[in-house]
Amino acid sequence: MIKTLISHSFKQQYRSPVWAKNLIANVFLGFAAVVLTVYVLLLGLVLNKLIEIIQPESNHIEVLNGIIIYYFAFEFFIRFFLQNVPVLAIQPYLHLPMRKRKIVHFMLRKSQISVFNLLALLLFTPFAFVEIMPEYGLIPALGWIVTMLGLVFTVHFLTILFKKKLNEYPNLLIIIAGFFLVVGLLDFYGYFSLSVISGNLFQAIIEQPAFAAIPVVLWFLIYRANYTFLINNTYPEEIATKKKQSKISGDFAFLKKFGKTGELIALELKLILRHKRPKNTIMLAGFLLFYGLIFYPQEVYQEMNWIFLFVGIFITGLFFIQYGQFLLSWEGGYFDFVLTRKVTFKQYFEAKYYLFVATSTIAFTLSLGYAYFGIDIVFINLAAFLFNIGVNVFLVMRIALFNPKKIDLSKRAAFNYEGVGAAQFLIALPVLLLPYVIYAPFLILGIGKYGLLLLGVVGLVGFLLRDKWIDYITNAFIKNRHKIAAGFRAQ
Repeated sequence: MIKTLISHSFKQQYRSPVWAKNLIANVFLGFAAVVLTVYVLLLGLVLNKLIEIIQPESNHIEVLNGIIIYYFAFEFFIRFFLQNVPVLAIQPYLHLPMRKRKIVHFMLRKSQISVFNLLALLLFTPFAFVEIMPEYGLIPALGWIVTMLGLVFTVHFLTILFKKKLNEYPNLLIIIAGFFLVVGLLDFYGYFSLSVISGNLFQAIIEQPAFAAIPVVLWFLIYRANYTFLINNTYPEEIATKKKQSKISGDFAFLKKFGKTGELIALELKLILRHKRPKNTIMLAGFLLFYGLIFYPQEVYQEMNWIFLFVGIFITGLFFIQYGQFLLSWEGGYFDFVLTRKVTFKQYFEAKYYLFVATSTIAFTLSLGYAYFGIDIVFINLAAFLFNIGVNVFLVMRIALFNPKKIDLSKRAAFNYEGVGAAQFLIALPVLLLPYVIYAPFLILGIGKYGLLLLGVVGLVGFLLRDKWIDYITNAFIKNRHKIAAGFRAQ
């Protein structure tokens, strides 16, 4: 039966009508994966030398043991956004004389073949033989490697379970993010040290290799949790119900009082919340609100405070930069309907603009907590926010009209490059560099605050002239709408 499932998986790929279209992209991704693994292996071979450069008189094993827990926490978040959930068209098999448990086991075991599961092993295995084995012997080194192996697959299956549970409990993401934030703050202010805890745990495994069984047992427990969840949620009637019904039931009725523009904003929000890839953009924007914690507390950046403007632009504008660069692409699958429905094109772009303004306003409001690190940061973020809603958002919307590519909303979010074109590479330049064109001369003259003031004024003027901007974007769209529609149909 396993051979049959493997055969069907290959046939599903090769017989797909888009197989040839995606072939180049898959070859490129495969090449990138090979290059990445080679680089990680090379990094693993020189890891002890890098530790020597960073902390010359330290014990290499103690230093690495102290940061392993941070590595796997970081890997969890990277996997959350990039790792695919194992997928198999399971419904056609459920009525056949095939045991469901074997199908589920196949799905889970197949998911273990992933580049992500190689990275930690390639990074840490050379270190074990170069540093741990000469000092403690072969058995402790092997026990330490087994620990890394157990943690890799524990994080792998924990990510899958978390992403599946997220559909049932959307607030779980906020709870997890809050937990890591609280732990990070407690560690930062010295209430306890994760580095010390991590160092003690992994040192104990080196001294007593039998403890390496703990992460391996944890691996199988999380695997079993995934198996149980899938067994209990793969009945035909449940699959059919999930296809027909959406879990997003909100109608955003409060937006109706804003007229047709409000209704269009409500439709846009439903599109975002009901599809994985656009929903990931808003999740990423939420996570990266904490981006400032990388820069603001560090003394080295206090002498390079010009970088804080970049952070402010990023924090208050990430959603519209990420989502807005595919302004029309999200609706590429039904773009002819967009052209013919009873809505003016200006209302269409107004709805998108005010959605971007609303998300940027929320982001700026949440960023006020950074006042803890100094009131100057609030002023920088305010200038960045005004410039974003008065200038940058219009630049993103206008550039996004340049030869947009269609996005299939039903496809996965990870490693999905649909919609990416020349415009996506152009957007970053004006959005990130234009603020410095205004700010840098004042900063060089030692009057950076006046540069921030001018930046905010320019953004405020742009916001007050928003109708003119929207008219300009609308007219540009009207001139090219049929060409854009033809491009979507041809893709």
